[in-house]
Amino acid sequence: MKKTYAVLFGMFMFVACSEDNPTSSLDNTQSTKPATQTTDFGEGYTYVIPIKYDETTGRVYQGTYVCNYHPDTKTFAWEEYPESLDPGSYKIVGDSLWMGPAEKQVSDNPDEQEFLDLYRNYETLSLSNDHNDIYGTWKVTGCKRQLGETDIKCSKFIGGMSGIARTMKITKDSVYITTTVDTGNLEQNDINIGAILDRNFGYDIGDAIIKQLLVEKTITKEPKELLKQSFSIGNQLFEVTLAPKFDATGMNYITTMSSNGKTCTNTQRLGFINEKLCKEESAEFLLSARDKSDDQFYYKEGPVEGFQIDNRDEFYECTKGLPTEETKQLLNQYAKN
Repeated sequence: MKKTYAVLFGMFMFVACSEDNPTSSLDNTQSTKPATQTTDFGEGYTYVIPIKYDETTGRVYQGTYVCNYHPDTKTFAWEEYPESLDPGSYKIVGDSLWMGPAEKQVSDNPDEQEFLDLYRNYETLSLSNDHNDIYGTWKVTGCKRQLGETDIKCSKFIGGMSGIARTMKITKDSVYITTTVDTGNLEQNDINIGAILDRNFGYDIGDAIIKQLLVEKTITKEPKELLKQSFSIGNQLFEVTLAPKFDATGMNYITTMSSNGKTCTNTQRLGFINEKLCKEESAEFLLSARDKSDDQFYYKEGPVEGFQIDNRDEFYECTKGLPTEETKQLLNQYAKN
């Protein structure tokens, strides 16, 4: 279905900076270690998409109601939004549900066609043993296929995210989508040293130099753990951890970066706007997912679909204070600025 919030795994954060014992390390790296049983990942985050379903044609229309922003009165209203209706189709084969766009989009531009095939012209697979036609509860998989084709490709990524499990409860007028943390489904990547040096520490060092520093062991990456990773620059150890929690408030990601007893913490929060939020929350919250650097877009009339709380600047300000003078002198030798 179309209205999957595009920024689901951006990093959006509140920030705290504290002096305490360093925690450990983050990133996206594979581990065979199970999560500890005391870890609270939350009961899951559920959001609702209003739909209209035409049983005769098999077309599903979603986004029938949205939170609209009206700049003339600077107000928000939960109301019908027929302009957003975008028909999708479904196919049921036994206990398999394939959902995708109603028609394949075709372009004369090969580059645009490649984009459409990658992000638009495909069907996703969900499974259920408790359904009546399309109605029921479905487990979303990481499997998809191109429209008109039978070749199925599967991965750990569901809706662009790994490390989650997702279910859909489909009723006559709504789809209830619940996302929970599933560390067994985590496709972890290595930490990006270049991005950390630039964004967190303020040192612009080219990729070629960073690779050389890694070869020389001037910068080292320590053994990885689940949702944890650490690295060293010279004699200084830095540890990063991620603690996701999905609950009624949204999808929250608590990230810490620590060194020498000082810890910087950011809590990222993101999710979808529902009727209650539309009526009760502030304009700052409801417009939080819009790009504040573009005033015309920020205050543009139309649907407000999601929220993303982002205090990354404060987090980066905190992490810039983590390197010791010795580490700063080492990095200054290689920095472009």
